[in-house]
Amino acid sequence: MLHGAIIGFGEVARNGHWPAYADSREAKIVAVVDRTEERRKAARELLPGIATFATIEELASGVEVDFVDICTPPALHGEPMLDALARGWNVLCEKPLLLDLVELEKARGAAREAGRAIVPVHNWKYAPIVKRATEMLRSDTIGPLREVEIETLRIQDCAVADPDHPNWRRDPAIAGGGVLMDHGWHAIYLARHWFGEEPVEVRASLHRAALEEVEDEATLTLVFPSGQAKIFITWRADRRRNTMRLSGEEGEIAIDDDTLKVGGDSIHLERALSAGSHHADWFAAMLPDIVADFQRPERALESFNEAATCLSVIRQAYQLAS
Repeated sequence: MLHGAIIGFGEVARNGHWPAYADSREAKIVAVVDRTEERRKAARELLPGIATFATIEELASGVEVDFVDICTPPALHGEPMLDALARGWNVLCEKPLLLDLVELEKARGAAREAGRAIVPVHNWKYAPIVKRATEMLRSDTIGPLREVEIETLRIQDCAVADPDHPNWRRDPAIAGGGVLMDHGWHAIYLARHWFGEEPVEVRASLHRAALEEVEDEATLTLVFPSGQAKIFITWRADRRRNTMRLSGEEGEIAIDDDTLKVGGDSIHLERALSAGSHHADWFAAMLPDIVADFQRPERALESFNEAATCLSVIRQAYQLAS
């Protein structure tokens, strides 16, 4: 049993990660680190007997852990990540993993030196409907993949729990960007995962309500050696919906929120892909792989490289649109 600490006890930690740990026989949360007493109190009320600390220094002196699970806003990922690695702990971190490519390479080197893993929470791969689509693709149901289309429609950005920054997803200093850094990150790693290649070209168009604001809509084309991915994401839609389409030389796999279509067959799933924001069941499905990555850090390199691709693509898109 691995023992861990959650860093940042906001909505994702409380509603997305903690329920999976509560049912796990492989990983147990023994501590919470949060700078606010309000959220430390919330952790103690939800998790009776849990140790809570204001800083990682206090954590290191108070309990023994094998890993940390970083659930802070994006700009606050880097410092606890490097601190944890220096202490010999593995790191699980919410997306976007890091906001700066130099910082990302520094973290890669620190993990290598420490012999520990950095694992990004790329949980959309574990959504039941996405997982089934991936299995069909891998079993050669549609032949070689040639095109991916991903559309993510949202009415607004997701609410957050930080009283000091109630709308940090629209603050570039904290979020690193807008809808592309937020929802676009998922779409990029899914496209890379399905093609199994690195993109060789990026095209992008962004919409901003004002020059000083983050983008609230993005259109992205990623060109891969064997095909292309077209991605559209928005916070300006009139409804909440997710659609994905994988086109191969011999057919097509389509995801329409709660329906998976292959040829003339349709499979309806209980829960729509766009339902909810925290996806505790997806995180629970991912947790065994997280534990395996912690036990064999070299296994985590692929997901780290996925995160590096996401950041590189997004940075290129911002440069193209500037």
